[in-house]
Amino acid sequence: MTIAIVGSSNIDFAARVAQLPKPGQTVSAKDYMTGPGGKGCNQAIAVARLGQMPVFISKIGNDVLGRSLIDTLNAEGFDTNQLIQSADAQTGTALISIDDAGENIITVAGGANMTMSRADIREKQVFLEHCNYLLVQLECPVVAIACAMKYAREAGATIILDPAPVPDRVVLRDLMELTDIVTPNINECSAMTGIHPDNDETAHAAASKLHEMGARIVVIKMGSRGAFYSDGDQSGRVEPFDVAAIDTVAAGDCFNGGLAVALHDGRPLRDAVRFACATGALATTRYGAADAAPTLDQVLSLMESAD
Repeated sequence: MTIAIVGSSNIDFAARVAQLPKPGQTVSAKDYMTGPGGKGCNQAIAVARLGQMPVFISKIGNDVLGRSLIDTLNAEGFDTNQLIQSADAQTGTALISIDDAGENIITVAGGANMTMSRADIREKQVFLEHCNYLLVQLECPVVAIACAMKYAREAGATIILDPAPVPDRVVLRDLMELTDIVTPNINECSAMTGIHPDNDETAHAAASKLHEMGARIVVIKMGSRGAFYSDGDQSGRVEPFDVAAIDTVAAGDCFNGGLAVALHDGRPLRDAVRFACATGALATTRYGAADAAPTLDQVLSLMESAD
């Protein structure tokens, strides 16, 4: 049984600042760091550190940053042969500012991510036909992501969609028809449904709309309120874990990685969402994107300490 991830890879350049800059304002950084990022890469490393080495399909440039990503993934134990190298486009980058409260602003230059095509996915079709869970996000062209979803779904895999960034309604409708589990955060859920899920009642109403759009399971990431889940029959909210957050950059991606691993391991939905909440919470306690992903022992320890 395997987990596959199709999505973006970046090298992140992150600066810590006292306050996020306003338009036209220059602020001085306390320090900065570089490391692997992109929603696909973040999720892939999160899954690997939780004990399930995934198949990771992503597109990078044949450049210094691309070679750095390959080295990083090799060090994590990945088979990097599933990475696609572009002869023309540069490896994607993200420019991140993080304030003292852990909030952030991010500018992404997609680079090679944005050249991923159906032809690229066809070359990896065999891996998609042998996965049990497929995680996707929308930082690569939708035509490529939809192609991957179709291959995996035709083979019986469960598709988990992180709908970020939220596409237009026509594209969203087509993607939701291929989705088993959708995992928006509050703002993404609001954009998708027109309902701002800031409490249990509005989260339930938004989840109902997402079910109508095609998702069998809805998990809404509610930040400091935890996560709301619904499978159409049962629903509820998992309380957040009390941690000292310093950087929220990849918390949602680590949450998704945790959700996939927990479901893959056979945990019931509520338990899987709690495992995902713990994974995402721990990611906020350290700086970096993919580098912030916790290990399985760390997640289990947090869960046990909160029982």
